[in-house]
Amino acid sequence: MKKLDRRTFVKLGAAGIAAPAIIGRASSVSAQDAFKGEGLIVVSWSGNYELKFKDAVVDAFNAKYGTKVETVGGWDQMVPQIKAAPADNPPFDITVSDEYTALTGLAENLFVKTDRSKMPGFAHVYPWFDENRPAGKDYGVPFGGGTIWMLANKSAGIPVNTWTSLWDPKAQGKITLDATVFAWDLCIPAILDKGKPGIEELYGKPEEVRKLYDELDKLKVARWYADGAELANLMFQEDAEVAMAYSTDVYDFLTKHGDQFDAAVPAEGTATYCDWYIKVRGTHHSDLADLFQSYLLEQETQQNFLNVSSAFMSRDDLKAPAHFPGYPKSNDDYHKMFNVLTMEGWAKFVENWDQYDQWIKQTITKTTQG
Repeated sequence: MKKLDRRTFVKLGAAGIAAPAIIGRASSVSAQDAFKGEGLIVVSWSGNYELKFKDAVVDAFNAKYGTKVETVGGWDQMVPQIKAAPADNPPFDITVSDEYTALTGLAENLFVKTDRSKMPGFAHVYPWFDENRPAGKDYGVPFGGGTIWMLANKSAGIPVNTWTSLWDPKAQGKITLDATVFAWDLCIPAILDKGKPGIEELYGKPEEVRKLYDELDKLKVARWYADGAELANLMFQEDAEVAMAYSTDVYDFLTKHGDQFDAAVPAEGTATYCDWYIKVRGTHHSDLADLFQSYLLEQETQQNFLNVSSAFMSRDDLKAPAHFPGYPKSNDDYHKMFNVLTMEGWAKFVENWDQYDQWIKQTITKTTQG
């Protein structure tokens, strides 16, 4: 992530007049003038998500308020970067957080609680978001979330409406899966296993989790990908024709190459992470951060982002996009469709990380032989 200089807090009014008379105001009209020229650094997910977040959210916010908000991409480095910086001068002001980022950041006291009274958009947020982050719901705003999808080249003749297609004999030797954050691969056999609800098999003892690896070992994988760029290369070159793909990448496959690819959230449901945007401790731009967080909950903001992505959003009053068939329309739909890899679940999973990391290396070797 690029290193950016921090600007001091914007001075308002004549010298000697206290800023709080304007900062923290409830009036959106005064807010449109109060923050002109002020900067804010927001971390969003690297890659396609970051580009769409800039176009659909950040640029519109800057146009409305005359601010200089920037977004920079990140994946798993945000917590270490905050820890490495002085407590009163963080490297960014707001960060996106999945459940793992929230778990590790809260353990280090790196985040600031959110004053929901400043953010009327919470009235339209599905309760599902709080229900799936009980230990972290006081920190940040739920913008939406991401999922894993089935993606296939139409020429492969593999249905994308069920995860069982990965074990279809026609798919063998044509599959690609994620070699980096392999917990999501393990979620697929967990969803198909009806022994426990959702993906709870992932949170069990190592001997229980081992059964999920055994299911992956039955696959014949063309190649395991390291990131979205490699996934796209494999699919377009037809080195692989069937994939577990993230929602951050699926949108372009469907909207730009829909004649070549099919993609769907399978009928059995999917594994999910939620995107909460959290204020970082020590920020010099606390009030602007509050304004930006509130903006993330506005209907127009979320609809604009939903229209150009395959994410799901937190508001309950959005129009489902054509490129997301079966988009959830109620809190019950969210529960049926999405299985969150929770903060508590990550805490249990990482207890045996070294063992699981060793096993996935063996699985990669085994499934790509011959």
